[in-house]
Amino acid sequence: MEEFFIISSRKIDSDWSLSDLYDNNHAFDYCEEVLDIPEEYIMDATLTGEGLEISLCNLSEEELRVDNDWYMQLRRVANNTKKAA
Repeated sequence: MEEFFIISSRKIDSDWSLSDLYDNNHAFDYCEEVLDIPEEYIMDATLTGEGLEISLCNLSEEELRVDNDWYMQLRRVANNTKKAA
């Protein structure tokens, strides 16, 4: 199951300023408000030259079977993903 995602800067919702997302607090807000990622799953969110890098934690396949809309959406918009080791 993927736990690391990169969303290209071109795919960031135009209602959000990229310069604001360099602040990690705003990056977390973006993940919660736009991507609908539950707070308890966000380990880190940082805007870099590659895009918005999101690291997830506490993922369980059982929970995602019940509530996975946000996860499937994240997989669709992300350019790159990486599975947990």
